[in-house]
Amino acid sequence: MRPRPALVLTVAVLVAAGCGDDEAPPTPGGDESRGNEQALLRAPEAKLETVATGLEVPWDMAFLPDGSALVTERPGRVRRLSAEGELDPEPVAEVPVLATGEGGLLGIAADPRFDRNPFVYLYRTTESGNEVARYRYEGGELTEDTVILHGIAASSIHDGGRIRFGPDERLYVSTGDAAQDETAQDPDSLNGKLLALEPGAYRGAGADGDGAEIVSLGHRNPQGFAWQPGTDRLYENEHGPEGFDEVNLIERGRNYGWPEAVGPDHEGFAAPIAIYEESIAPSGATFVTLPGSEWTGDYLVGALVGEQIRRLRFEGSEVTVDEPLYEAELGRVRAVVEGPDGALYALTSNRDGRGTPTAEDDRILRIIPPAG
Repeated sequence: MRPRPALVLTVAVLVAAGCGDDEAPPTPGGDESRGNEQALLRAPEAKLETVATGLEVPWDMAFLPDGSALVTERPGRVRRLSAEGELDPEPVAEVPVLATGEGGLLGIAADPRFDRNPFVYLYRTTESGNEVARYRYEGGELTEDTVILHGIAASSIHDGGRIRFGPDERLYVSTGDAAQDETAQDPDSLNGKLLALEPGAYRGAGADGDGAEIVSLGHRNPQGFAWQPGTDRLYENEHGPEGFDEVNLIERGRNYGWPEAVGPDHEGFAAPIAIYEESIAPSGATFVTLPGSEWTGDYLVGALVGEQIRRLRFEGSEVTVDEPLYEAELGRVRAVVEGPDGALYALTSNRDGRGTPTAEDDRILRIIPPAG
């Protein structure tokens, strides 16, 4: 059966349309209003506050059972945000990385059984490529334990880098094509894929490419994915070339087309359920599970070129809501993560060489969704 055609969307952005990647040029000048908290009330009754300032390209965030969170900074630091919302001045770890272009210290995830297995997993770029390393968290410090996945080619662009635990307790890893288009279709390459590791692999001695399942292939630069509450459907978003960013409903074993299929024409491949002709550069994403809010059940995506948080609502392969939040008010948004305290957290990426940072950037922002 031919895949259902995608919803094609044209999105107004503040930068010239050019590429779905982070490599879009910075916007001339600056938007000083981003520092004005009074301007940051967008949706009715939604509340936004700045929790921490002065970070250097924060990339991802993972909450721990005690309510604190660990935040990666792309140059190679892991910072701790207390449950009270205070950022520790010193990092809990300094991780050796090759922070060139889009590479460096990227995704982070805490073990789903952290109380018994106090492990934290990091996706990082090294001189030999991208890899996932396991760290042990004890006494307020992270110490490296072992590398659990290697063999992922790296580049100054298209490194992917998001890691998340699924409802099945497998560790999922998104990888980019490392600027080598053909790798996305190569079944012998770990690049341009969505991968999964079994608990025995990520808690054991580690795995090379043979230890990771290829869940899906044909991806260009996937930087966000999450599971829909109630259905466990897996949705993913990625950067396209010259626009044509995608949102996909992931089905195990399917091929999503890159570089053979771009845009609405996906004959012979799994088709996107949403396409952005003008780039928004979608990055880290989450589903909202907080009860009683207007956004409960929605998929929120941080957008870099689009300088917004994108809110989508799905019914299977249909997109029923698609709207920008905080457009042009926060700058480049790298990720959105749901916290255990009834709030959402967003990371800005304005100090990555492509944004126009204010004196407070980069920041961690806390959002209370509007009541439903």
